[in-house]
Amino acid sequence: MNSSTVLSAILVIAVLTVGATLFVQYGHRPPPPVSSASTTIDLLAEVVGSDAFERADAVRAFQFPRDHGMHEEFRTEWWYFTGHLTDAEQRPYGFQFTLFRFELDDDKHASESAWRTPRVFLGHFAITDIGSGKFYAFERMSRAFPGIAGASIDPQAVWLDDWRVEFDGDAHWSLHARHDTVELELTLAPLTPVVAQGEGGLSRKSAARGNASYYYSIPRLHARGVLRLPSGEHAVEGEAWLDREWSTSALDRDLVGWDWFALQFEDSSTLMFYRLRRRDGKPDPYSAGSYISASGEAITLGADDVRIEVASTWTSDVTRTRYPSAWKIEVEELDLSVSIVPRVAAQEWQGQFRYWEGAASFTGKRGSTAVGGLAYVELTGY
Repeated sequence: MNSSTVLSAILVIAVLTVGATLFVQYGHRPPPPVSSASTTIDLLAEVVGSDAFERADAVRAFQFPRDHGMHEEFRTEWWYFTGHLTDAEQRPYGFQFTLFRFELDDDKHASESAWRTPRVFLGHFAITDIGSGKFYAFERMSRAFPGIAGASIDPQAVWLDDWRVEFDGDAHWSLHARHDTVELELTLAPLTPVVAQGEGGLSRKSAARGNASYYYSIPRLHARGVLRLPSGEHAVEGEAWLDREWSTSALDRDLVGWDWFALQFEDSSTLMFYRLRRRDGKPDPYSAGSYISASGEAITLGADDVRIEVASTWTSDVTRTRYPSAWKIEVEELDLSVSIVPRVAAQEWQGQFRYWEGAASFTGKRGSTAVGGLAYVELTGY
C-alpha cells in the first residue's frame, strides 16, 4: 500500500488526473490530458475494456525473481521503498523512493514507433532530514521513451532518466535518485522473507470482481549507501520497507482515500495496515493488513481487527490541508497498543498530487511488554 502508498502507489493514477497541466521535465512530451473532473476512484474503476488488460481476480503463486520485474499485462504497477537511515554521527533521516508505471490507454498496437508509447513512468523521491526538520520532495514523469524511461527483465530494472531501481538476481536491490543537491544511493538486502499480502497475495479492495491488486512486501531490508544533501555527503545505514503492487482496477468509487501504516518493531516484528476511508467517514470493510512476528509467523488483519484513533492534527502552512498527525492503534488479537507520532510534522507532498507521507516513531505495549520502533505513514484524500 506505498502506498499505497501503495495501494500507496496508486498515487500515479491520481497524478495523471492533472496530466493536462503537467509538463514533463527536460522537455519530455507530456501525456495526453485526462479530464480535470476525474478522480483517483474514477481512474481505478472500470475505465478500460474488460479484455484490455488482465485483472487481479484470483490467487496466484508469486514467482521470484520474475515477479520483482514489470507486469505489462496489468495497467498499473509500482516499486515503493520507504525507510529510516542514520549517518556516522547518528543523525537520523527518512526516505521515500517510488517508481510507478501506468498505461494511458488499451491501444497497445496504435503505432510501431517507440516514440508513441502509451506507457508512462512517474517517480517520487523524498528525504526527511529529521535533525533539521527539512523535507525535500521531488517528482518526475515521462513517457517510456527510449533511453529516458522504461523497464527491463535482464537486468530487472526500472528507470526514469537517472532515477533507477534494480534487482541483481541475488536478492539485492539497488536504487539511485538525484535532484540538484539531493542524492541517494542505496544497496538493500532483505532481512525477512517476502510477505504475500491479503489472500495469498491477492489484495481485494472491494466486492467487485477484479477490484484487487497482487501485493507483496519485504518488511525489512538492510540499507547501506550514501546520502548527499546541501549540508554535505553522509555515509548512511538503516532499514527499509518495500511494497510491490500491480493491478488494473483496485478501488471502489465510494472511497475518498486511505491511511497506510508500516511499523518496524525493535524486536524485529512488523505490522502493516491500510485503512480505506469511505465518503461517509467510516472505515471501509476491505481495509486490511498483516502482522509478522519476530519468528516469522504471519497473521492477516481485517478491518475489524484494528482500531485506529486520531490523537492530534497538523495543518499545512502551504495548502491549509489538515491531516491527522498522531495515532493510537490497537490490535486486540495481539494485545497490542501503540502510539505513533511523526518525526517531523511537515512531510507533505506539494506536487501535482498532494498527500502526506513521512517518517514516524511509536511506543506502546504488547501485553505487559514495552514495545517501540520506527514507522512510515501515508495519508491521502484529505
